[in-house]
Amino acid sequence: MFTPDELKALALLCALVAVGAGLSLLEARHPKILALTLGDSLALGAAPAAPDLPPPVSETPQNATPETLAVRPTAPGATPEKTSFGLDGRLDLNRASADELEGLPGIGPKTAQRIVDDRRTRGPFRKPSDLTQVKGIGVKTLARLLPHVTVEPGR
Repeated sequence: MFTPDELKALALLCALVAVGAGLSLLEARHPKILALTLGDSLALGAAPAAPDLPPPVSETPQNATPETLAVRPTAPGATPEKTSFGLDGRLDLNRASADELEGLPGIGPKTAQRIVDDRRTRGPFRKPSDLTQVKGIGVKTLARLLPHVTVEPGR
């Protein structure tokens, strides 16, 4: 039948399949739990995984991976609302409201309102790095924001 080593390998394989199935089920039912785990590991200095899809043409670094942002699901058959999120899940700086901007890392209510006011005063952003013109957004904050924001042309 099987040798003791083969039985150990088979048991390990079955355990790994069970853990994978459990994580898939957990992700399907509670996606925020695994997202928090990923965010915690990134905060502790772990290198982000390479994205599966090529990144969109923008100013983001090649190794940056955008986090999933919550979007309200639409009812089946309903017409989709215009959204401030691009197809890649990034927030469009030229369409985002102050409330949506507050969901970005390092952006509070005052900075979000400054971004909206700057957009009204100077016109639409041409590129994500234009955020440095807004008071309170420096190079470090911009680096944290780049994986999460975009500037959609002609929207």
